[in-house]
Amino acid sequence: MISPLNTPTRRRGIEMMVLSATLVSTSGLIFRSFDDIGVFEVVFFRSVALVLMMCGVISWAYGWQSLTVIRKIGFWGVLGAAFFAGAQTSYVLAFSYTSVANITFTIATAPFLTAILARFLLGEKISKQTIFAMLVAAVGIGILFHSNVNFDSFVGTLLAFLTACCFSCFAVILRKRKDIEMLPVLLVTGLLTIPVGIFLGSWEGAISLRDISLCLIWGAILQGFGQSLLITASKVLKAAEVPLIMLLEFTLGPFWVWLFLNEIVTFGTLIGGSFILASILGLTIYELNMACLLYTSDAADE
Repeated sequence: MISPLNTPTRRRGIEMMVLSATLVSTSGLIFRSFDDIGVFEVVFFRSVALVLMMCGVISWAYGWQSLTVIRKIGFWGVLGAAFFAGAQTSYVLAFSYTSVANITFTIATAPFLTAILARFLLGEKISKQTIFAMLVAAVGIGILFHSNVNFDSFVGTLLAFLTACCFSCFAVILRKRKDIEMLPVLLVTGLLTIPVGIFLGSWEGAISLRDISLCLIWGAILQGFGQSLLITASKVLKAAEVPLIMLLEFTLGPFWVWLFLNEIVTFGTLIGGSFILASILGLTIYELNMACLLYTSDAADE
């Protein structure tokens, strides 16, 4: 008998997840590579690219049923898209204030925030192991906020935390309504953030073709294609495996800007981030080990 932990489908899922994490991890590098473009202009062009990409992906995935699938997301799907749009907007804004490492390490706390919200809103239980991991992550967050050397850095970390909170609200909605198709939600997310860029952008001066191209790459390839891979991979991987592979995103993000732009990670950020990543890694390994033991026990009973 072939173990479900070692099937071609699962291997493809891991490959898609790794590619997704690697693509998304370059977001900070993209933002730091802009010449002279306002943050809300970035939101606009990035969102336009996301919408165009998702139109293509949805048409390919659902064919003539595309409009029907989009309509079926209903109120909860639109609400989820609104929270995801908030997460995406605050995420872009955060890059204007603080380091890529601060942002990625702070956003890494999202799974724990999701667990807390799910406990109060959906009645899901939180294991003792998860509570311990949350406490470790909380220490890391405290260190990150305490290590901010100026007000701008503090604001950036706060925006990153807001990103994690919005994403957690989005995740809880998906847990409540597991029937919602995710690809149309990404499309609606882009449609919601386009007006944000239009009305809040300064639109002063000419925007270079290079900056527009980087925005389009960010929206279409990193976010649209990358998130589509994540959605597809999540359907074939175990729940505990996803955060483990996504740790790649949180570690590669600071690495890229250090390698190409020499953006240094401060000692406080490194220590705080280590606490957060260690809490996720430890909890994920524990959950995977329990899943393997459960499978072994079931196989023995057969």
